[in-house]
Amino acid sequence: MIFAPATFYMSDKKQNRKWVGHLAALAVYVIFGINPNCSKAVVPQYISPEVFTAVRMLFGTAAFWLLSLLTGTRERVGRRDMHILIWGGIVLAGTLVAFSEAFRYTSPCYVSLVSATSPLIVMLMAAVFLKEPISWRKSLGVFIGIGGALMVVLFSWGNDANATALGLLLCLVNILFYAGYLILTRAISNKYSPITMMKWIFLYGSVICVPMGIPFLSAESCPMLVGHAPVSAYLNLFTVLIFATVVSYFLLPIALRHIRPTTVSMYSNLQPLVTAAVAIAFGQDIFTWNKPVALALIILGVYLVTTSRAKEQMTSAKL
Repeated sequence: MIFAPATFYMSDKKQNRKWVGHLAALAVYVIFGINPNCSKAVVPQYISPEVFTAVRMLFGTAAFWLLSLLTGTRERVGRRDMHILIWGGIVLAGTLVAFSEAFRYTSPCYVSLVSATSPLIVMLMAAVFLKEPISWRKSLGVFIGIGGALMVVLFSWGNDANATALGLLLCLVNILFYAGYLILTRAISNKYSPITMMKWIFLYGSVICVPMGIPFLSAESCPMLVGHAPVSAYLNLFTVLIFATVVSYFLLPIALRHIRPTTVSMYSNLQPLVTAAVAIAFGQDIFTWNKPVALALIILGVYLVTTSRAKEQMTSAKL
């Protein structure tokens, strides 16, 4: 009984840290929910996907290195961890390249549709690489959350001529890379600050993406780079660079530090709901019964995944 207050305090402190992770993940996926519409508004009409990705990488690199200087964040990264950051840059490059290329062949609706499979893919990858158990509760939560996300997409949009097989394949590649990114960076999210992680990851990603974008630097492929685009296009690009590139990828390591990758990815089911809410706000969609039902399903799914026991808990239970 002497240790009860201390035990309660530690448990309460751990719970508070989890809430930090949940709030960070929520903010990330609200931003990701807005991102497809903003990106489609400029890609490929005003800027080619290759240059769009290169600009995002360069902007992220500059922003995080500047933040590192301004905040005095000078952490020494071990050799083994630097290898993880190199791979993180490669995987992030694959994520952003596939994301931007998908807009040549499909619409934000279908980007949101395929993103609903993210929790399932992350759950399977976590089981393989992190040895996270797949409990019936976690599986049920994942499928309920996916059901809520699909309900939003399938009820909100009709047939889309842009739903090509190549476009959907690129969306799936984007999700596979992104799931790998969550699993890979989780290993070092507790060791370094988000600024340290992201300044290296974006730098290594730029080494891949910038050379890919250089051949497409022309007034014909990128009219917005020479001032031949409406103000709305620049506002959309600004939103992607500030929020979907810097703010979201700053918050993502914070989320991974406090909650598991599968739980983080569950919030991706909010993406189509956010996209639908933005469409309603701008008169592109209407409020229907399925949206609050979908939100309830997504919240239930997140709750089931969150309250499923982690590997450490299952191990201690066996002991």
